[in-house]
Amino acid sequence: MDGVNDQKVESATIAETIKTKDLYGAWAISDEDPVDFLYLAVFLPNHAGLNYLSIDEKDGKPESEYSEYYTWEFNEKDKIFTMNSFKRTSVINGKAPKIEELNEKTHYNTQLYMLGNEILAVRLTRPGEKYTFLKMDNATYQNLVRDNPDIPRLK
Repeated sequence: MDGVNDQKVESATIAETIKTKDLYGAWAISDEDPVDFLYLAVFLPNHAGLNYLSIDEKDGKPESEYSEYYTWEFNEKDKIFTMNSFKRTSVINGKAPKIEELNEKTHYNTQLYMLGNEILAVRLTRPGEKYTFLKMDNATYQNLVRDNPDIPRLK
């Protein structure tokens, strides 16, 4: 997912400060070439989080879906986002779900991209990984996940 959404944030400015509340909500990375995929990150105000990845190989095979559940915290001074992952669910090619219990802590450097006063995107990076998620408005997010009861709703 490195490079996806980079062009969309080229003209944006990087926020000098990031408040924890700026991260609340749904964020997305999506692309259609060479495969269709949607990668959602949901950061709830109670500091629960979910990463959801859906992949369609465009070859008639069923989608694969991955969900990772975690708690999160954000260090505003150092701009470090920390995920404490505790469960991952994988459904590959329509087969029975595989559930893994986790105990993983991951730290990401964080940048917030702004267009004027509007938050456009968040970029999470660590060595070998870069994710640029675009901010989703609540209505679009609710419509997108309405048929998936495992993805949390925003208030």
